[in-house]
Amino acid sequence: MKNDSKAIFSEDKQWRVIVVPASAQVVIVQGDIEQDRFVKIRYQDKVLLILSEDLRRGIGSESV
Repeated sequence: MKNDSKAIFSEDKQWRVIVVPASAQVVIVQGDIEQDRFVKIRYQDKVLLILSEDLRRGIGSESV
């Protein structure tokens, strides 16, 4: 990731916002960053939801 981003972590019907730092390495586990509004990523052994637009911006994709 090139920029800090915010992602959502859901656990037991509670939602938390997690800051994913610019230096983070994430893995997309579900979704298409070009088609879906949100995708699921794995970061620090947690599955999070992140806006596809933030992820595209974070990896430097020019399609944003």
